[in-house]
Amino acid sequence: PGGGGNQRNWDADPQTGVNACKLLKDRLAHLQAAANAELEPARRRALLSILPELRNFALDFAARRKAEGKAEYHDLLIWARDLLRDDLDSRDYFRHRFSHLFIDEVQDTDPIQAEIAMFLAEAVAADTPAAARPRDWAAVIPEPGKLFVVGDPKQSIYRFRRADVRQMNRLRQLMGGESLELVQNFRSQRPVTAWVNCLFNRWMAAGSEQQADYVDLIHRWDGAADHPGHPAVHQLGGPVDGRVDAAREQGAQAIAALLANLPAAQWQVREETAAGEEYRPAAFSDVCILMPRRSSLRWLEDALENADIPYRLEGSSLIFDTQEVRDLLNCLRAIDDPANQVASAAALRSPAFGCSDRQLLELVNGGGSFDYLAEPPAALAEHPAAQALAALRSYHYARLSQSPALLLERFIRERQLMAAALDHPRPRQQWRRYRFIVNQARAFAAAGGGSLRDFLNWAQQQAAENARVTETPVPEDDEPAVRIMTVHGAKGLEFPIVILTGLESAANRSSGPVIFDRESGQVEVRIGSGDQAFQTPGYADLDAREKALGDDEAVRLLYVAATRAKDHLVVNMHYPERGNCFARQIATLLEAADPGLWNSIKPSPMPERSGGPDAPAADLAPMPAAADFLPQRERWQRQRRELIAAAARPPSAAATTLARIAKEESGDVAEAAAEPWRRGRGGAPLGRAVHAVLQTIDLATGAGLAETAQSQALGENIPGRRQEIIDLAQVALDSAAVRQAVASGRYWREVPVAAPLGKGGDGIIEGFIDLLYETPEGGLVVVDYKTDAIDAAETAETAQRYRLQGGAYALALEQATGKPVREVIFLFLRPSKEERLTDIPELTAAAAEVAAAHLG
Repeated sequence: PGGGGNQRNWDADPQTGVNACKLLKDRLAHLQAAANAELEPARRRALLSILPELRNFALDFAARRKAEGKAEYHDLLIWARDLLRDDLDSRDYFRHRFSHLFIDEVQDTDPIQAEIAMFLAEAVAADTPAAARPRDWAAVIPEPGKLFVVGDPKQSIYRFRRADVRQMNRLRQLMGGESLELVQNFRSQRPVTAWVNCLFNRWMAAGSEQQADYVDLIHRWDGAADHPGHPAVHQLGGPVDGRVDAAREQGAQAIAALLANLPAAQWQVREETAAGEEYRPAAFSDVCILMPRRSSLRWLEDALENADIPYRLEGSSLIFDTQEVRDLLNCLRAIDDPANQVASAAALRSPAFGCSDRQLLELVNGGGSFDYLAEPPAALAEHPAAQALAALRSYHYARLSQSPALLLERFIRERQLMAAALDHPRPRQQWRRYRFIVNQARAFAAAGGGSLRDFLNWAQQQAAENARVTETPVPEDDEPAVRIMTVHGAKGLEFPIVILTGLESAANRSSGPVIFDRESGQVEVRIGSGDQAFQTPGYADLDAREKALGDDEAVRLLYVAATRAKDHLVVNMHYPERGNCFARQIATLLEAADPGLWNSIKPSPMPERSGGPDAPAADLAPMPAAADFLPQRERWQRQRRELIAAAARPPSAAATTLARIAKEESGDVAEAAAEPWRRGRGGAPLGRAVHAVLQTIDLATGAGLAETAQSQALGENIPGRRQEIIDLAQVALDSAAVRQAVASGRYWREVPVAAPLGKGGDGIIEGFIDLLYETPEGGLVVVDYKTDAIDAAETAETAQRYRLQGGAYALALEQATGKPVREVIFLFLRPSKEERLTDIPELTAAAAEVAAAHLG
């Protein structure tokens, strides 16, 4: 604060995070005031004014860390780079000290590391004056043969720390010299490399200009195919009727069934021994399940538990997403904050306290609450839930004098969580997870971490689906088990059998409020969401570019996953019928490929085990008969699932929702995402203003157009676009569709329409029609204004993407009025062009089908 940012009192408050929050709070308060009181240019000026303050804050904080000797890893890189860039004596000392530089995995090298390497490799003539020595690393000419790098741009998957294909290509260009391509694969069998070559040759070629060039791999191993379990690539499942959760559940169950039958299938895996190359039947310890994201982990764990398949999570981020750790963190949240009664209820239901739902209900009905600071009624003093709340209260007070690690160890010990894990089929798995969290708390404290709340906030960041954390393997090799890892955690490793899952969703394409242009260094910012959002001028273009690069990286991530397989690659292809997920893209790309490239497998029914998970398949005995209550319990669970599914169905389907579904089904996700910035800044307010003008003015004469456009421009906070609103409204007034509506004498504007639909008529299809008129024959014509900024040649194609929206209007109108719809007209105002749809029966049938599926 203080205008120039020079009056921050760092010494008065050494907690720089508090200062940062105060700075942001003050500036954002001014920003909000400006947003409410001024117009768009003033908003942008207010937004831009905060950026220098944040930059100064970051630089001040870095300078303070340096002065206090509290360096972060990034500080060490920056200081080393600055030393070599600015101090020629130091640069020459290290140049002469290292005769050769070798960088492995150069695709993981960030720009600062590349700068350091180029300064160390600089070629300097004896008579070169100091003033002529470059300070810009891009101007450095390296000494021939001194710098040697090895890397694979197809395995570049660390863009979040600025290591990407563009960075590797730039370093290679600056190095000059000779490049050699290493294409021999020493890991995978021929079926795996053939499948990888076929898929990624096409997939990477379809990416942006910044995507890595694909070079075919050459296999070394080509095992005999005469054994029924010979190495191969296997397709597991296909399209699933339902939403993404149904695909995740069915895929997880198929993986569990496949693993349960693995001993009987006797898949062959290659093993190099002293006697040479040999093949043996696969075991659980040969299998690794890889997933690009953790979204399907819960279903996978449940399926493996139910099938009694031993498994082990070997990535730190995966452990944060397990039920045991979530329960433990809920207990810590309740201990930290007595006002968080949701966490308190969850803690009471966790294994740490073991209260049942009935006991929680008894607590509330007896006059108690989940606020453990409040004394319970005397009648509940001995109640288990009240005693659990008293224990939480004691831990709450203890947190003030104990570190998070010490409190966590005490809680696990006193609540006997290690002993309770003995009831689990694999207790060591739960012990490992508890020890992992305790070790994380110790490391957090050693790194200068603070309170229990600080630790919980840090743990929440690690558990977030899009968390950019370092994947630390958590191996224990003394137990034969299937391994589960993220793709980032498996980089550099190999496994005889890889099961690639998590393909039922698409790449995470969300951008944050701050985006950095990695080439120019420019920072773009967006604040708010929806219609209230405003942003720096270059945000939309940079956001689109970053999303395209992110899509390219997602393809490379799957390439890394597939090439971890040595002998067998299983691709879980269970995916919802709608949406443009990874599995759908793979199926599309390989649709015309050789059918023999991979084989479709359907696991046999789950074998019943009585001899434990390691019992041979031939020795399995039938399980004992279930107790009498099991059929009733299963029936109750089925009815409960049906009720939950019915309650989860949306009550209505808007016409615009059907248009969005049509875009997703056509794979036009990128187009849907691109529309806001294709319309230009303020596109949504402009469209609302034009619609409002056409809803108000006299359509026959256009009277009041200028005045109404002025008021709507001010109301939408786009005063500079008044003339554009007038021009677009005039296009509509001059159109044949509007003139025909006026001539009919019976027309209506902004017509709300709705009609029952779905099973039993309990769903509703609804929408708002811009202009509706009745023909002399008694039929109805729908006119829908479109302000999309497109070319005239694109209107026909764009109208097809809106077919379901038009069909929804026609369907609702015909059901509500009983009159036939003769025509649906999409009136494009930019350019001035009409697209008329007359195949109304086909339109309404398609809309009814999609709406019914959407409504369940």
